[in-house]
Amino acid sequence: MRTLRTLVLSIATLAVALSVTGCKRPSAQAIVLTKDQEQQIAASVLTAPPADLDQKLEVKFEDKLTLLGYKLEPKDKAAAGGSLTLSLFWRVDQPLPGDWKIFVHMEAPGLKRQPFDHYGVGGLYPLAQWKKGEIIKDTVTMEIPADWPKSNTQLLIGVFDWGAWNKAQQNRRLKIGNAPAGAAQSEDRLLLATIDIGGAGAPAGGAGNAQPPQQKGPTYAVAQATDKITVDGKLDEAVWTSSHSVGAFKQPNGGAAAETMAADVKLAWDSENLYLGATIKDDDARNTHTKNDDTTWEGDVVELFLQVPGKEDYYELQWTPAGSTFDAHFTGHRAPAWEEAAKFQSNMTSKVVVDGDVNADGADKGWVVEAAIPWKSLGFDKAPEAGAKFLANLYRIDDKGTHDFQHMVTWAPVGGDFHQLNGAGTLVLANGANNPGDAAAPTRPAVLPTGRAMPLLPGAVQALPAAPAAKP
Repeated sequence: MRTLRTLVLSIATLAVALSVTGCKRPSAQAIVLTKDQEQQIAASVLTAPPADLDQKLEVKFEDKLTLLGYKLEPKDKAAAGGSLTLSLFWRVDQPLPGDWKIFVHMEAPGLKRQPFDHYGVGGLYPLAQWKKGEIIKDTVTMEIPADWPKSNTQLLIGVFDWGAWNKAQQNRRLKIGNAPAGAAQSEDRLLLATIDIGGAGAPAGGAGNAQPPQQKGPTYAVAQATDKITVDGKLDEAVWTSSHSVGAFKQPNGGAAAETMAADVKLAWDSENLYLGATIKDDDARNTHTKNDDTTWEGDVVELFLQVPGKEDYYELQWTPAGSTFDAHFTGHRAPAWEEAAKFQSNMTSKVVVDGDVNADGADKGWVVEAAIPWKSLGFDKAPEAGAKFLANLYRIDDKGTHDFQHMVTWAPVGGDFHQLNGAGTLVLANGANNPGDAAAPTRPAVLPTGRAMPLLPGAVQALPAAPAAKP
């Protein structure tokens, strides 16, 4: 009998291990629980949340779950090499069939992310088995890596469909409603708390004390072209030679950019088009994606995000040293999926000139891109008038195989989510030439939004932003 009990426990323990490591979990296999495990589940099903919650909440995850609050130990400070224990208290509003997981992202913005994806109650009580009306205590202990950077580390949580991700790489998450101001982050993650790890200073932000991000990005006056611009990659027209650039780029987290990441970018406009002229310093011009609307962001690339203030839809445009382009129209934040958004055709024209050989020996000096984007493709019947404003951001990625912030620069640092236009820059169409006084230096936002979010495979510390196969 003891042997059988040991075997049953081993099977259950293996099931828990599989849920933590991310291996495929046989959904149809019945797991026989030990008496101790059944008691552990019973102790996690409550009639009411405890009175001593660190923070009481009422955050809806669609109509399925409500987060009633949490307890965290330690509460404010921790050390690299230590641990954090987080207990989440959920109310089940509707059954959640399928193969869902709770995720916790321990994130040093712009530096590292450690995911803790798990099934409910240590893998013993999956979300699909939760019953309407139950209040569930779900506890996860998070080991802090010894090399964790000194930072105000964020704890972000959410619920994602592991089955859809595991089978078809579909990014499905329960949408968050009625979260406190500043706590609901992009990609349906809830900023729960901020912890000082390693003595970074007083943390701020979270569902308990979150405040709206106070962000003010730079402003750039877009010079009006009076002569015809020929898109040939030479940038020799008067509007290019007489106007100033948008200014120095920084890392997406606001850090100083290396000299090797230099990018000189200008914009111009006339009655037909919005123009971009970019001169990129690059000792190894490289991008193997030679087809348009491919995953061009995995190599060297220049990116422009553009949005009319007050509207939800926005445009993403990219140019590579290989001459390939990417254009997409999103109707909401990262929606629809980039593959669908990229069916949009901007009808832009562009020319790239490389001082060197693309995808060759690495003895290059740089490259230039000149592009014309028709106003009509941006939803205008005719050109907007001088004084018109647009939310915008510019990025340059240099592919050195690492895809980290040291090899990414931006005009307006807003964190790791390139699609975040809250706190991005503002383009103002000038009536004539611009001048250096028109441009404001980029300012680092007081609260940095977090990285490009996808359900991450558990088990490994990741540098932000997420893997290059993520959406652009």
